[in-house]
Amino acid sequence: MIVTDIKCVVVPRDKLPAGMHGVDQIHEMDQVIVRVLTDEGLEGNAFAWGGPHGAATAQIIETVIKPQVVGENPHYVEKIWQKVRWRDRFGGHLPRYAYGPVDVALWDIRAQAADLPLYQFLGAHDDNSPAYASSGLHATPQQYAEDALQAQQTGYTAYKLHPPSMLERGGAAQDIAACAAVREAVGPDMVLMSDPVASYTLQQAIQVGRELEKLNYLWLEEPLWDQHIEAYVELTRTLDIAICGTEWGGDGLSGLSATTEYIVRHAVDIVRSDVSWKGGITGLKKTAALAEAFGMQCEIHMTVYGLLDWANLHVALAIPNCQYLELPANRRQSFGLMEQPEVDRHGYVHAPQRPGLGVELDWQTIHRLA
Repeated sequence: MIVTDIKCVVVPRDKLPAGMHGVDQIHEMDQVIVRVLTDEGLEGNAFAWGGPHGAATAQIIETVIKPQVVGENPHYVEKIWQKVRWRDRFGGHLPRYAYGPVDVALWDIRAQAADLPLYQFLGAHDDNSPAYASSGLHATPQQYAEDALQAQQTGYTAYKLHPPSMLERGGAAQDIAACAAVREAVGPDMVLMSDPVASYTLQQAIQVGRELEKLNYLWLEEPLWDQHIEAYVELTRTLDIAICGTEWGGDGLSGLSATTEYIVRHAVDIVRSDVSWKGGITGLKKTAALAEAFGMQCEIHMTVYGLLDWANLHVALAIPNCQYLELPANRRQSFGLMEQPEVDRHGYVHAPQRPGLGVELDWQTIHRLA
């Protein structure tokens, strides 16, 4: 089997159904659907990070990555991954989100060829995964509390805040208030996390972290810029709450070398990775194996692009060190173009049982909107 073509279809964000542009206003984004075609008629699909510039993402995939992949056997995913990595070093300078979707599509093809759901083709560890609801941005602590309660009523047993400092920067006090309101609303048994997305100084991170310890939060995620490794070392040494990071930092296809440094220097307690920013399924598997070798969790980061989060689920079910799947709280991420991952009444997401990614795209709607 040979890859014969890679095509991208861009659905502009202003064509998406109203109120379905993303987690919240700052995430309004074009949808880029990647199609990897083969000479045997099998086709692999993925979504790519579009942001406000989906056409640019499509152009990078079709002009820089496509020549490295067309003509190759899709089963040779490691060969192709290394080939693209080498090309990136010598003049490619790819955005971190560019190759992951192509790699996902190649794995989709491979699992279809084997007539297996992707997670079973990868080597299954389980058939379902607990999920946590990942919040959007809200203006008041009460709105976070209401959002968490709604997620709890849906079946989620865990909830993560993206607190208001994400937009206003430097708001440690308001973040603490929001985190406290959520704990009070959902009670002592719901698992809680907070992800301020690099909003704090080191001292603010320590201040917030100590309050989250009192509130029995599971982890504090990316409180600082990932590049500030010395500050992370100090933070992890100072706090008892688990520090979760590495989703953004690093160079190359997977950021593997940077993740290694974070691990050996004890700069984080939990590693983050995903199929979008870390080199696809191939890159995510490398990161998860690295974390496992050091006895650490690799918690998979939500991509906000529905088909890639199905890929995240398949990988989560094929590794032993991912506790939760991250999904958007009380929001749609399929944009009306495909099935939406849903939790059951116990807070679990179940793997599709069809071959490959196992998710049907609404091609009629995609082509109508593109």
